[in-house]
Amino acid sequence: MDWCHWKYTFCCLMIQVYTSLHITSATQCNQNLTAAESKTLLTSPGYPIKYEPSQTCWWLIRAPLSSKNVILETVDSLIEHSSSCSNDYLNIYNGDSSSAPRLNTLCGDSRVFLASTGQNLYLEFRSNGNLETRGFQFRYYQGSRTTPCSTTYSATRDKKVLTSPGYPVSYYPSLSCEYTIQAWNSSYRLQFDFTDIDIQSSQTCSYDKVTIEDIAAGGAVQTLSTVCGRQTASFQSGGYRMKVTFTTDAAKNNHGFSANYRSVPKEDCTLILLATDMDSYILSPGYPTSYYSNLHCKWNIVAADHDAVIELETVDSNIADNTPSCSSDRVTVTNSDKTELGTFCGTSKPRYQSTGPNMTVAFTTDRTSQSTGFRLRYKQILSGNIPACGTQSLTANATKHVSSPGYPKEDFRRQTCRWTITALNQRFVRIYLLDLDVEFNGADSLKIYDGASTSNILATLTGRVNGYCLQSTGRVMTVVYQTDDSNNGRGFNISYSQTSDDNDDSCSSYGLTASSTYSYIFSPRYPLSYPGNSEKPTYTLTSNYHYRIKLEVLSSDLPAEVSGQCSRDYVSVYDGYQATSMPLKSINTQKCRFCGTERPTFVSTNNVMLVVFHTQGTPTNTGFQMRYKSGAFTDEYVSQCGGSLTATDSAQSVTSPNYPNSYDGKIRCTWTITASDRSKYVRLTGTEFQFDSTVVGECQYQSSNLKISDGSSDAPNTVWECGNVTLLRRQSTSYVMTLLLRAEGTYRGMNLQYLQTRDPLPCDYTININDNARSGNIIFPGDVEGYSRSRSCSWLLRRADSTKTLDITVTKSDITTSESCTGDKLMIYDGSSRSSPLIGRFCGIGLPSFRMTGRNVFITFVATSQPVSRTFTLSYLAADRTFWNRVNKYAQRRESTLLTPNYPLHYQRNAEYSWDLYTVTIGENVIIKVVTSDIEESDGCVNDRVQVHDGASKSSKLLGQWCGKDTPTFRSSRQHMGLYLISNENDVTGAGFKINFYSLKEDNDSNVGAIVGGVIGALLAVCLIGAIVFIVVKKPFRRRRRGKPATTYAVK
Repeated sequence: MDWCHWKYTFCCLMIQVYTSLHITSATQCNQNLTAAESKTLLTSPGYPIKYEPSQTCWWLIRAPLSSKNVILETVDSLIEHSSSCSNDYLNIYNGDSSSAPRLNTLCGDSRVFLASTGQNLYLEFRSNGNLETRGFQFRYYQGSRTTPCSTTYSATRDKKVLTSPGYPVSYYPSLSCEYTIQAWNSSYRLQFDFTDIDIQSSQTCSYDKVTIEDIAAGGAVQTLSTVCGRQTASFQSGGYRMKVTFTTDAAKNNHGFSANYRSVPKEDCTLILLATDMDSYILSPGYPTSYYSNLHCKWNIVAADHDAVIELETVDSNIADNTPSCSSDRVTVTNSDKTELGTFCGTSKPRYQSTGPNMTVAFTTDRTSQSTGFRLRYKQILSGNIPACGTQSLTANATKHVSSPGYPKEDFRRQTCRWTITALNQRFVRIYLLDLDVEFNGADSLKIYDGASTSNILATLTGRVNGYCLQSTGRVMTVVYQTDDSNNGRGFNISYSQTSDDNDDSCSSYGLTASSTYSYIFSPRYPLSYPGNSEKPTYTLTSNYHYRIKLEVLSSDLPAEVSGQCSRDYVSVYDGYQATSMPLKSINTQKCRFCGTERPTFVSTNNVMLVVFHTQGTPTNTGFQMRYKSGAFTDEYVSQCGGSLTATDSAQSVTSPNYPNSYDGKIRCTWTITASDRSKYVRLTGTEFQFDSTVVGECQYQSSNLKISDGSSDAPNTVWECGNVTLLRRQSTSYVMTLLLRAEGTYRGMNLQYLQTRDPLPCDYTININDNARSGNIIFPGDVEGYSRSRSCSWLLRRADSTKTLDITVTKSDITTSESCTGDKLMIYDGSSRSSPLIGRFCGIGLPSFRMTGRNVFITFVATSQPVSRTFTLSYLAADRTFWNRVNKYAQRRESTLLTPNYPLHYQRNAEYSWDLYTVTIGENVIIKVVTSDIEESDGCVNDRVQVHDGASKSSKLLGQWCGKDTPTFRSSRQHMGLYLISNENDVTGAGFKINFYSLKEDNDSNVGAIVGGVIGALLAVCLIGAIVFIVVKKPFRRRRRGKPATTYAVK
């Protein structure tokens, strides 16, 4: 079993075809197929992921016309390679069965372009149980064996596609294909546009080429252009027929071409043309018969090289206007700077050259008379010669650059260039390869040697390569660049410098950029043996943010597996920047690493991929070649997670990649959970859900979230989870639930359980809050569970540390509202049950928040019987925050009212509330009158109590305190009075108090002293009378109060 298999259980395979090809499903085995005039794809089962082991398939292809043959061309092929194709293979027979003569046997990456001698072609594919690769794809059609790639096409006004045989992988040697294109109406002309082209390039297209020709009404053929290389161009015919000829030699086979062709109206003659080193031609519409009246043609010619100029020569000209002013029919040529180079008509044959890389040719005609028209030749002319190279000596005393001759222009000369780079003062030479673009595995190469000789090679690089760093072990490094006369590419550009560090890790870590074309990676010193005990060379591949990266192993020569494991020298691939990222499974081998002769393919989840080469000992193997590119790769991408799950009565787990370890990167996983009993629902629960929220807002807008759909992924009823959810419970209303996980960054992930049930979703929860889970959300079951009528749910929040405050906020609500709370109710209790003090109530109006200090908080929700969907979200956060900020109240002459928080609900336990009642007028005091009081009652008010201080703080004189139902009155002796409601952790609280307060001058604008004296005299008189009555009656009177705590208060 692969070492990473146990970590990553869920993996789904998406089996389609290359994104660059027509999308089709795999061709079923054992089928009779009919070859039509148009090309049809035949694909091995499982392509392009992998075929199945121990498989036998056959296909019989028949041409319906007895005079035709079956043509078969390989588009792509990778079958397990073996000597004499003894393991997996594809046999092709020239007849209707395997008893017919065998035309070919394919394995590895072999390619064919062949035809049957009769009407039938029989294919037989066999695989063993050893190694499965991506398989094959062919195009088949009926045609002529003698001219298998020569066809006549009819062009309509809609674009049609023409591709070379074997495109887009590679064409075949010794081809001669002739395509005749004819407009559907003889009054129309033809337009031919290359959309992609890669033909063996050379200075004069002397090897492989595409020739575009115009066929006149009388059969005369005029060349429009000869094309090779990689520059796309467009052409228009003079008449209604065109011939495209594709010829190849037996040497190099590039990707080929894809082009669009269509019919265009005769007056449609505005086009952008590409000028190359080869001669190309412009034909006037109708040439050489007669052009048309009222034409306004315009051809913009652009040089392929920006430092080139355009040369235009009139090969033939017969324009009806012969006047010196060319006032009717004429050709006008404009320079790059928009100045006119000249105008001609009649039979003049002028020649022009631009001063820049652009030129415009305009052709205007009237209604009077017409003639045969013209034929113009154009090409680009380089402004200077590319210098030759030889042997040069360079000094690395600072950061410098050296590039191939003519870089970045393609240079088609056969040459060998050599640079010897020397560091000063016993230092080392370091080279950074900024860009290399030469032929892959051909005659072109860039070789780097350690020293002044070519005996100790560091690297042999071909193809497109960038980002490499190499360092000498001494003072000298040698660079040798060699090319032939075709497919030479841009060349190279490197920077070099000297360094004193003899073991710099930066030269074992490569940052490579993936583009839409393939670039290459080679093991150190390839194709020689790589060094043992290396620094673990790492290759970090990145691309545009919106694309994936595909990595293909082209060749591998590493030590073979031991007991099914790559344990010695091997390459491991990761789906992210670091080796802590999730190991990336190959789409065909399903392994996260490779060794031996395996040739796996990897497609990343996002725009980053890490490749690490592990070596030890003294190897004799040559290593590997790989290529990579960026793209969507929708049809080849195999999700590293997700799949189809079946829910039973027993709980099963679904986890995010790499759980319980953190995952670093970006991922997208889809799970479809189906109940095995379709009369039951799917329930999803879990206590482990931790994803960082990157922005403030709803979960669906977070970069990391879990979308839960009540049914398929496009079901209307969905909810999103994000952040840290301590307890998650969701239930479908049908037998299907779909999960879509999107996550990026570093996170722990999720571990959820799913099962099937007929029971309604329980909604009594306990949530433990600690240092690892200090915050989260409470989401009431909403749309994903359907209607929630007549339900009562509860949440008990338990805290290990009650020294922190706990903030509870209603962040979202969609419940029935009522001012009198006769509808849905959300109740918050300061304790562990409904019998605890009720300190908050929410009935759908506003979005309130509560700050708690108790160790436990109990929350309940009661839904009415209304058949409506409802949902709400509470957020909670434990933090070191001040529970109560002191409240300042201004006392005026008229009475004001002060209520405890939540009044007439309960104040909180283990809390302290404080108020500063003050007046700003000197000489005034503050007076309070307790109207109602409901404070926990105790002897001496030792539990909950209200303290009154003659000043703004607790250090001021204590005027008194009260508890229970007492309603005392107090008066300060200064401008401030401090009130403190202090509660303990007992389960008993109360509604608090309601007091009236106001300010009063010390003399109250009258004789306060006289009033006080009168009051005292009256009290003495009452006491005297009482004493007399007591003596006379002789009945002692004792005031006694039982069961009530002492209350002290004072009025001044």
